Amino acid sequence: MKFRISPGLIRLQKECKMKHQTELNAAVSILERGIRAKVRAPFFLRILGRKHISIRIRKLYAGTLLECSAAYLATGIKEEELKEVDTERALELMQLHGIKIAEAVAIAALNSKWKIRMFSKMMASFLVWNMHWRELFALLEFILVYNGTSDFMNTTRLLRAAKITDPSNLGQNKKKGS
Repeated sequence: MKFRISPGLIRLQKECKMKHQTELNAAVSILERGIRAKVRAPFFLRILGRKHISIRIRKLYAGTLLECSAAYLATGIKEEELKEVDTERALELMQLHGIKIAEAVAIAALNSKWKIRMFSKMMASFLVWNMHWRELFALLEFILVYNGTSDFMNTTRLLRAAKITDPSNLGQNKKKGS
């Protein structure tokens, strides 16, 4: 028995592929350009007349993503909680985890091993005192969504399911007996 696919279904599949490709291209474009956030300038720059500075978050290197992930995971916040945050919950999260959230954003903005080691704590403190909490949450959500954490998680789940790194699978099994 032959099955015939209707032209409408084929057109629908093509539209879905084009829509997915468009979304993928938009995400890549955003990562290439990066996202800018305005922050109130430090005191010495405000004296010179500069009111705001901008920080840019671009595509994260693997090491930066690991550091940023460590700072984010230290908070214990789930990604779904960030998307559906009301004002009271956001204030509670900032009170409990504000420094770690700012540190994750600072690590993403610095995006270099030595910059992160030297300036991440200082920049996190600066961001806490000079950036609005909604912007911090928006930047953290951008980091989580657009910087490949889903790809990383899919790979991790695949490895866990395959149990490639399971010690019982790492060698020959010895038979007991003669």
